[in-house]
Amino acid sequence: MSLFVESSDVLPLVDLEVAFPVGSLHDPAGKEGLAQLTGHLMRRGPRGLSQERFEDALAALGARASVEVSMRSTRVRATVLRRNLEPLLALVARMIWRPALRSADYAKLRRQAQASLTARLDDDQTLGALRFRRALFGSHPYGRTLGGTAASLARIDVDRVRGFYRRHIENGDFIVGIAGDVAERDARSLIEAHFPALGVCRRQDRKLRATRARRGRHVVIVDKPERTQTQLFIGTLGARTRDPKLFPLIVSNTAFGGTFSGPLMQEIRGVRGWSYGAYSRLLHSTQRDAWYMWTAPASEYSADCATLQLELLERWVERGVKLTELKFAQRYLINSHCFDRDTPSKRLEATMDVELLGIPRRYVDEHDRLIAGVTRAQANEATRARISPRDLTIVVVATAAEVASSFEALPGLASIEIVPFDGT
Repeated sequence: MSLFVESSDVLPLVDLEVAFPVGSLHDPAGKEGLAQLTGHLMRRGPRGLSQERFEDALAALGARASVEVSMRSTRVRATVLRRNLEPLLALVARMIWRPALRSADYAKLRRQAQASLTARLDDDQTLGALRFRRALFGSHPYGRTLGGTAASLARIDVDRVRGFYRRHIENGDFIVGIAGDVAERDARSLIEAHFPALGVCRRQDRKLRATRARRGRHVVIVDKPERTQTQLFIGTLGARTRDPKLFPLIVSNTAFGGTFSGPLMQEIRGVRGWSYGAYSRLLHSTQRDAWYMWTAPASEYSADCATLQLELLERWVERGVKLTELKFAQRYLINSHCFDRDTPSKRLEATMDVELLGIPRRYVDEHDRLIAGVTRAQANEATRARISPRDLTIVVVATAAEVASSFEALPGLASIEIVPFDGT
């Protein structure tokens, strides 16, 4: 079944999602950014309508539409008043299966993409996050940037975009989700009238090699002039989506650095005031994705902050979480989960993720039970099994001349590298 409906008559609105199991992981090597350029060029509108007329048509329906590309999916999303659902479906179908893909539009789009690469150099946190993934994953596809690089964008012309579209979108599998003020029977009838025939959606997950952490502790200083505040990322590999230790690790990480009351935030912000924010994040995908800590200390405290984070990390792995911390984290995760399912569109998104990304259905249906069932022993064992304090990637966006010598003194350091902030 490739149509999913989440009906609700609370508001006279309908959310539509058409999703394809293809994303930036399908970019050919050296052509990073191709999937995103394809999605964004589709959004410029269908054949027979200029971009301006396409936007006017959406506005006349009281609708909005977007195309979002991630590592593993391309999703066309739209929202409209219920009375205008059918004309919106017709318009979206034209945009997806009869896109203009004009050369003139592509030239503008690529210039915008290149400009956004320059603009992100001004955002230190984004810059640090991108450099962290590159340093952690190296040549693995997980280390790629969604928007590509200046060099990869230069290699992509409109013909490559059209080819990517034909292979993965025009002739690709897809699923459809509708949430809001529409009954399932009506939704199915409308989809069948305007969309190609729905079949079984086969995920196109690439055969990715396993991710591997680099042995030892390695520092990368992203050298940027005149930084008084730094961006500090410290991390290693986390978990796979189908890892049996995923939920125990989610609970343990939440106790450590996922809430304001966790030891990471309390020791760094509450006790010392070194960083306004201090948290840890656990990501998961087909292969092991990243686990990392983030802080933003002043340059003068940056190395001290990193040293303290390493100590807190070692203590967390060696001693685990306390029972009171575990119970608090479980209550927090269960209570906050209601906000992930409080609207029809959110419930639909969870269903779409199950079908599109291969997330086990029980992760959604039994979330609260899976969280509540984690014991302290399971949480601590999962932390020791998955989080390595010895094999760490440490990335700091800072003025190298001001922090390099202090970072060289970090305990257990295997290497330190300084790279220009605007380097490729």
